[in-house]
Amino acid sequence: MKKKCEASLSGKDEMNLAEYPITLLSHRHPTKVKTIEITDTITGEDGKLVKREWIVTGADRYGLPLAIDNDVLMAILAIGKERNYDSPKIHFSRYRLLELMGQDTKAGSNYKRVEEAMDRMKGVSIKAKNAWWDNERKCYHTVNFGIIEAYDLFDSPCKKTARQDSFHFSYVILNGVFFESIKAGYIKNFDLGTYCKLESSITKRLYRYLDKKKYDGKRQFSINLFTLAYNHIGFDKTTYKKPSLIKQKLDPAHEELINAGFLKSMEYQKTSDGDSEKVVYTFGRKAELAEPEAEGVSGESRKKAASESPGQEADPLLARLLEIGVTGTAARKILKEFSREVIQAQVDALPHRDAKDRPAALISAIREGWSLPGAFQEAEARKKRNEEEEQLRKQEKCREAELKSRVAEYLAKLSDDEMAELRKEAAEIAKSEGTAIFRDRKVSEHVLRGYVHVIVEKRLAVCV
Repeated sequence: MKKKCEASLSGKDEMNLAEYPITLLSHRHPTKVKTIEITDTITGEDGKLVKREWIVTGADRYGLPLAIDNDVLMAILAIGKERNYDSPKIHFSRYRLLELMGQDTKAGSNYKRVEEAMDRMKGVSIKAKNAWWDNERKCYHTVNFGIIEAYDLFDSPCKKTARQDSFHFSYVILNGVFFESIKAGYIKNFDLGTYCKLESSITKRLYRYLDKKKYDGKRQFSINLFTLAYNHIGFDKTTYKKPSLIKQKLDPAHEELINAGFLKSMEYQKTSDGDSEKVVYTFGRKAELAEPEAEGVSGESRKKAASESPGQEADPLLARLLEIGVTGTAARKILKEFSREVIQAQVDALPHRDAKDRPAALISAIREGWSLPGAFQEAEARKKRNEEEEQLRKQEKCREAELKSRVAEYLAKLSDDEMAELRKEAAEIAKSEGTAIFRDRKVSEHVLRGYVHVIVEKRLAVCV
């Protein structure tokens, strides 16, 4: 049974782990899932494409970390915050961990689950190839690390002390790489109270990711639907191939975050090229009131976190690059180095390329000056012809409107005698041109007005 969480629990979250998942979304191990593998591409400082990999493997005996392991980790980080992370060795009691997690402290099964989570986190290995941000050196690099080096649990007071506080002899020792990132300030404040109230593991994972992205101060954030699902939430690509299946899983999470006040709204939109979809998030009042600066996180780190993701940008071309999946750093670098015309042409041509990695293909096309695909050039020529024809139609309509206005103005100035004379002239022309039609009957008013207009047009010397 889940207990009520404290409303204002404050914790911390390490920014690399907020960006990429280290656990499965389930509470049980799927039969054939042994690793979590995520890949993407960024542009390095030298302008070359750099492939990033995030690979998570579990110990043979204990398997990959499960959804509940995230809760345990967040509770450990909250306790570490209370001690200002003075050491990688963090003392705790399982009772306090369960309190922070909002779990029933009287259920023995919950204590067992904490131990099982420790085993999985002790056995997990994370290889971040060009994907671990070093906040001290301000660069990505490759590391292979774990979460905790060791743990020790006490189930009852030690005989030597026979005191209840000996429960706090329990501890975990954080992995060195992980602890160094925390001490270097690549962490952010985290609302543990809101987090522990969330029911779904998908909601919790989405909350951590979006909570990182709101630190740039923007009220909105958008991201490609597939990028969000596969790279940042941890959906299985083989199971969730269709947007409809992804939405079916994400929608309850969206509803939870809206009800919690973290999100004001969300909507799905087609990307500009029409080939995919994106999710547009508007943060709620609760997110806006959150502390704007994470304690220990530099302004540069917050800007970097914002630039990694395709948020709403004032520059439409920059926003388009981010929407395609180009990282913020790479997109801004390209905009500085190349003309907007060259970039826009390659962006427009991208849907006509058979590219598996769209961001990488786009960056290469811009930097290497790829020729535009024939299908794209044909489409552009067709588009130009259509635009020219439409322009001609608009010009024709303008001429007709102008002519009609001038004729009406001319007629309005005629006296009654002049108008009668004009109508007589129009009737004679009509009869002479349509002898057979008007031999035995009067020229109709509709036809007469038409001939009146023709005569006036000639008088005004305006070409039809």
